[in-house]
Amino acid sequence: MKTTIKKYYCLLLAGLAYGKGALAQFQAVNPGENQVDLESASNFNNVLHTANVALALVFILSIALLLVSGVYFITAGGDENVLENAHMMWRLAALGLGLALVGYIVVNVIKFFI
Repeated sequence: MKTTIKKYYCLLLAGLAYGKGALAQFQAVNPGENQVDLESASNFNNVLHTANVALALVFILSIALLLVSGVYFITAGGDENVLENAHMMWRLAALGLGLALVGYIVVNVIKFFI
Protein backbone atom coordinates (compact mmCIF):
# COMPACT_ATOMS: atom_id res chain seq x y z
CA MET A 1 0.00 0.00 0.00
CA LYS A 2 2.76 2.44 0.91
CA THR A 3 4.64 1.77 -2.32
CA THR A 4 1.52 2.62 -4.35
CA ILE A 5 1.17 5.92 -2.51
CA LYS A 6 4.87 6.64 -3.06
CA LYS A 7 4.49 5.95 -6.79
CA TYR A 8 1.56 8.35 -7.12
CA TYR A 9 3.36 10.94 -5.03
CA CYS A 10 6.47 10.66 -7.23
CA LEU A 11 4.28 10.90 -10.34
CA LEU A 12 2.63 14.05 -8.94
CA LEU A 13 6.00 15.61 -8.14
CA ALA A 14 7.33 14.77 -11.59
CA GLY A 15 4.29 16.34 -13.19
CA LEU A 16 4.64 19.50 -11.15
CA ALA A 17 8.38 19.75 -11.71
CA TYR A 18 8.62 18.92 -15.39
CA GLY A 19 5.20 19.81 -16.75
CA LYS A 20 3.66 17.94 -19.66
CA GLY A 21 6.95 16.38 -20.76
CA ALA A 22 7.18 14.13 -17.71
CA LEU A 23 3.63 12.89 -18.11
CA ALA A 24 3.75 12.43 -21.90
CA GLN A 25 4.52 8.74 -21.58
CA PHE A 26 1.16 8.15 -19.88
CA GLN A 27 -0.93 9.80 -22.60
CA ALA A 28 -2.40 7.90 -25.51
CA VAL A 29 -1.47 9.42 -28.85
CA ASN A 30 -3.88 9.23 -31.76
CA PRO A 31 -2.61 11.16 -34.78
CA GLY A 32 -5.97 12.51 -35.96
CA GLU A 33 -7.43 13.62 -32.64
CA ASN A 34 -7.10 16.71 -30.50
CA GLN A 35 -5.59 19.01 -33.10
CA VAL A 36 -5.09 22.47 -31.59
CA ASP A 37 -5.31 25.67 -33.58
CA LEU A 38 -1.86 27.23 -33.07
CA GLU A 39 -3.09 30.81 -33.44
CA SER A 40 -5.74 30.48 -30.72
CA ALA A 41 -3.26 28.65 -28.46
CA SER A 42 -0.76 31.47 -28.99
CA ASN A 43 -3.39 34.08 -28.15
CA PHE A 44 -4.36 32.20 -25.00
CA ASN A 45 -0.71 31.96 -23.98
CA ASN A 46 -0.42 35.73 -24.46
CA VAL A 47 -3.39 36.24 -22.14
CA LEU A 48 -1.84 33.96 -19.52
CA HIS A 49 1.49 35.76 -19.84
CA THR A 50 -0.25 39.12 -19.38
CA ALA A 51 -2.02 37.74 -16.30
CA ASN A 52 1.32 36.57 -14.89
CA VAL A 53 2.85 40.01 -15.43
CA ALA A 54 -0.12 41.70 -13.76
CA LEU A 55 0.06 39.32 -10.81
CA ALA A 56 3.80 39.97 -10.48
CA LEU A 57 3.11 43.71 -10.34
CA VAL A 58 0.43 43.18 -7.67
CA PHE A 59 2.89 41.04 -5.71
CA ILE A 60 5.61 43.71 -5.88
CA LEU A 61 3.16 46.45 -4.91
CA SER A 62 1.92 44.37 -1.96
CA ILE A 63 5.46 43.83 -0.70
CA ALA A 64 6.13 47.57 -1.00
CA LEU A 65 2.95 48.39 0.93
CA LEU A 66 3.88 45.90 3.63
CA LEU A 67 7.21 47.69 4.04
CA VAL A 68 5.55 51.12 4.11
CA SER A 69 3.00 50.00 6.69
CA GLY A 70 5.84 48.63 8.82
CA VAL A 71 7.56 52.02 8.67
CA TYR A 72 4.27 53.68 9.69
CA PHE A 73 3.95 51.28 12.63
CA ILE A 74 7.48 52.07 13.77
CA THR A 75 7.18 55.85 13.39
CA ALA A 76 3.60 56.22 14.70
CA GLY A 77 4.73 57.34 18.14
CA GLY A 78 1.47 56.25 19.78
CA ASP A 79 -0.79 58.27 17.47
CA GLU A 80 -3.99 56.19 17.21
CA ASN A 81 -4.97 57.56 13.78
CA VAL A 82 -1.60 56.68 12.22
CA LEU A 83 -1.65 53.23 13.86
CA GLU A 84 -5.15 52.58 12.53
CA ASN A 85 -4.14 53.63 9.01
CA ALA A 86 -0.97 51.52 9.16
CA HIS A 87 -2.96 48.51 10.35
CA MET A 88 -5.50 48.92 7.53
CA MET A 89 -2.67 49.28 5.00
CA TRP A 90 -1.02 46.15 6.37
CA ARG A 91 -4.29 44.20 6.12
CA LEU A 92 -4.92 45.26 2.54
CA ALA A 93 -1.32 44.57 1.51
CA ALA A 94 -1.49 41.08 3.04
CA LEU A 95 -4.78 40.45 1.22
CA GLY A 96 -3.22 41.60 -2.07
CA LEU A 97 -0.22 39.38 -1.46
CA GLY A 98 -2.43 36.37 -0.82
CA LEU A 99 -4.58 37.05 -3.88
CA ALA A 100 -1.50 37.48 -6.07
CA LEU A 101 -0.10 34.14 -4.90
CA VAL A 102 -3.41 32.32 -5.41
CA GLY A 103 -3.82 33.92 -8.83
CA TYR A 104 -0.30 32.90 -9.82
CA ILE A 105 -1.01 29.32 -8.79
CA VAL A 106 -4.30 29.27 -10.72
CA VAL A 107 -2.72 30.69 -13.89
CA ASN A 108 0.11 28.16 -13.78
CA VAL A 109 -2.29 25.26 -13.18
CA ILE A 110 -4.25 26.41 -16.25
CA LYS A 111 -0.98 26.58 -18.22
CA PHE A 112 -0.08 23.09 -17.06
CA PHE A 113 -3.28 21.52 -18.35
CA ILE A 114 -3.32 23.31 -21.70
